[in-house]
Amino acid sequence: MTDINDATGTTDLATLLANAMRDGQTIGTEGLAAPDVAGAYTIQADILNRLGVAVPEGYKFSLRDGGLYGAPLIFVRTDPSAPFCTGIKVEIELALTLSSDLPPRTEPYTRQDVVDAIDSVAIGVELVRSRYTQGPGSSLPLLLSDMMSNAGYIVGPALDRSLLAEGADLGTLRLTNGDTVLFEDAVRHPDGDPLAAVIAAANGGLPMGGSLKKGHVVTTGTLCGAPLIPAASAFTASLGGQELTVQLTA
Repeated sequence: MTDINDATGTTDLATLLANAMRDGQTIGTEGLAAPDVAGAYTIQADILNRLGVAVPEGYKFSLRDGGLYGAPLIFVRTDPSAPFCTGIKVEIELALTLSSDLPPRTEPYTRQDVVDAIDSVAIGVELVRSRYTQGPGSSLPLLLSDMMSNAGYIVGPALDRSLLAEGADLGTLRLTNGDTVLFEDAVRHPDGDPLAAVIAAANGGLPMGGSLKKGHVVTTGTLCGAPLIPAASAFTASLGGQELTVQLTA
C-alpha cells in the first residue's frame, strides 16, 4: 500500500492510480486533495495515456444526483479470462455494442433511435476494484478519477434483443464461484431502464468529452451488486438462457 500524507495535484494522483492499476496495490486517501469533477475527467485521460490506451473501446455510465457520470473501460475483450487481483469484484451487466455513431444533434434521440443504433446486447462482466485502500468514500471525484473502479470488461454471449424493449423483464440471474452462489434472483436494472444513461450520453455527449461511436461497448449498471471473488478461480454467470464462465488467473 502506498499512503498519501500530503496534498497532491492531479498529475500526482494520476501517477499513483496508474501505478496501482499496474501493480495491484492500493493507495491511501488520508490528506489527499480530491480534484473537482472536471479534474477527475482530466485524470482519467492521463491514466489512459499512462496505460497505453490510445482510444477507449467502451464506457460505463451512471445516472446519479441528476447527472450523467462515466468512465472509460480499461480494456474490453471477449476472451473470458483476466488476472486475479486481491479485492477484485464482479458485476454482471448488459453489454451494449453500438452499430453506428451517436453524435449530439439538434433533434434529440428517442429511445427507439438508440435501440436502432445497438448492434447487440450480451452478457457483460465488469471487473471492479477500488485503487483506494478504504475506497473513495463519499467523494464522487475520487471515484471518477479511479475509473469508477473499472478493472476491465468481458463481453460474453449475445442475448435476445427483446431485452432492449422498454419495461422488458430481464429474467433471473445466477452467479456462482465454485460451489458458492454469489447471486440468484430476478434482476432489475438500477436505473429501471438500462438504456436511460445511453440516451443521456447520446443527447448530451460523453461526460468526459466526445460522443458515442460505432463499435463502442457501453454498460450502465450492475444487475447483481458487486460480489467479491476471494481467490484466483472461475465464476459463472447465467442469464437469458446463456452462460459465461470467466477464469481469473493467479
